[in-house]
Parts: sequence; C-alpha cells; structure tokens
Amino acid sequence: MDSLPDKPEPAKFTREGVWHGMKLTTPYSLSALPFGIAFGAAALGTTLSPAEAILMSVITFAGSAQFAVLGLWGVPLPVAAIVLTSFLVNARHIVMGAALYPYLGSLPRRWLYPISAGMTDAGWAITLQAMMNGRRDLGILLGTIIMQWPVWVGGTALGALVGSGGLDVKRWGLDVLIAGVFATSVVGLYRGRSDILPWVAAVAGTLAALLWLPGNWYILIGGLCAGMAGLWSSRNE
Repeated sequence: MDSLPDKPEPAKFTREGVWHGMKLTTPYSLSALPFGIAFGAAALGTTLSPAEAILMSVITFAGSAQFAVLGLWGVPLPVAAIVLTSFLVNARHIVMGAALYPYLGSLPRRWLYPISAGMTDAGWAITLQAMMNGRRDLGILLGTIIMQWPVWVGGTALGALVGSGGLDVKRWGLDVLIAGVFATSVVGLYRGRSDILPWVAAVAGTLAALLWLPGNWYILIGGLCAGMAGLWSSRNE
C-alpha cells in the first residue's frame, strides 16, 4: 500500500524563522547601502531637508517609490500626484503578496498585515524561495525587514548629511543596483517551463508600457501581465 504524501508544513511565526531570514538577507542588505546613500543625497536637490529625507525613509521604507516622488516634490506639494505615483510604483506588491498568501494566509491577520507592509523586493524573493522549499514561517519575512530597514535608513542619513547638492545616481550606476539584485534573486525561484510564460509576459508588458505610456505605468502593466499569464498557465497545467 502506497504511503500518503507528506502534508505541507503548517504556517507559523517563530524566532528561528526571524534569524533564518536575517541570515539569508545579509548580502542583500549590504547592497542597499549605496542605494540609500544615493536617495539621501538626491533628496537634497529638492525642498526636503536632511531630517525630512531621513524621516521619509523611516516611515515609508520604499526605495523605488521614494526616488519616483522626488521629481514631484515642491511647494505646493502635489499630494494627489505623489499618492498616485507611489501606488503605481508599488503596485507590484499586489502580485507579490498574492504569491505569498497561499503559504501564509492561515496566520492571524494581526501578524500578517503589519509585517507584510514592510516587504521589499529582495525580502519577498527570499521569503518565497523559503516557502517553496517547505519552510512556511512568517518570521523569515520579518527577518528580512529587520536587516534591510536600518541599512536603508542609515544609508539615507549618510547621503543626506554628507551630500552636497545631490549625487549623480546614474553616473555611479546606483539606479540599477537594486533592480540587478532583485533579478538575481528571481533566477533562484525558477521552477521549470511553467514559469517561462509569466516572465515573458512581464517583460513584454513592461516594454510596451515603457514605449507607449508615460510615467510609471510600466510597473503596474508588467505585474498585471505576469499575473494573468501565471493564472492562465496554472489552469492549463
């Protein structure tokens, strides 16, 4: 008689998971330092003071969105445009959160929602890979945040306090640093041919939006294309 397949590990939230997430995130945390320095220096080119730039990183903790709104910052403050831009830049988190939910959705919302609010691209990739390997522990995601948040805030403080007149982000290649780290992380999530279509759809949607739509719509379009392609692939497996 064939034995029954092993049941997946139930979702949990442990101290061991936190430590595991911190260890896995250490290399990525170090790579976020120059990105934070670049933001802190670039913020000085707007009406933001060093203290305000640091406060933004403390509260917001959203690197790409923070860079995106710098071009909008001024007096009077265009609140609606900043909110819309931030949403478009961070819309990918809708798809990312949906990818984690099947693994962690059974946990209490009082744990799940506050911790998920601090999720980063690298933190998501690390956590999802751990989940796919059978370790369903929300502590892993918290560990990634514990490692990355202080580095991001510290980098912002360093750039804001010692920068003068802003830093040429593109000259030093800091504008593509986090994107490169994230792309490297995603490669480790490859499971087989079923992943190819969503990846191709994401690239195609992103490139099309970059060519024909203004602003940051390419992020939302790319994420939606990947999500729809992934849904179609899962239903046809």
